Amino acid sequence: MMAKIGSALAAASLIALVAGCNTAPTATPPSEADAAKIVDTTVQTWQSMDAAKIKALYAANVAGYDPLAPGLAKDSASWGKFQDDFAAAKIDKLVEKARLIQVLDADTFVASGSWDATSTATPANAMSWRCTDTYQKQADGAWLIANEHCSAVPKG
Repeated sequence: MMAKIGSALAAASLIALVAGCNTAPTATPPSEADAAKIVDTTVQTWQSMDAAKIKALYAANVAGYDPLAPGLAKDSASWGKFQDDFAAAKIDKLVEKARLIQVLDADTFVASGSWDATSTATPANAMSWRCTDTYQKQADGAWLIANEHCSAVPKG
């Protein structure tokens, strides 16, 4: 009797193993070059200073830290307010100083970088900041930022 139970368990394990081998292939991660193109589009959109276009870069469930706000934004409404403020800052020049892209999997990559911003209309809005953006591929294939963490570059 024990031999039959052991054989049945072994057969069930073998079936589970074989079934696991027949899973659909995983999606292909974006190349670093493809991720860089997505980030380039993001930077161009930030440079547009168009609040609606900027807000469209972010996922509905975005969370993040803005360099000029003390708290964590946990939804698109509060994050949208930060983007309205950014667009209103009248930044006319945004210079990327550094960039690193890390492709994590088929649906996620991270872009870290630093920027210098100037505003001839409001020179007080000039600043240097660094950001890390986590992009997630959406069901429709769009790549949106799901998490952004920005901070001012320390002086010195």
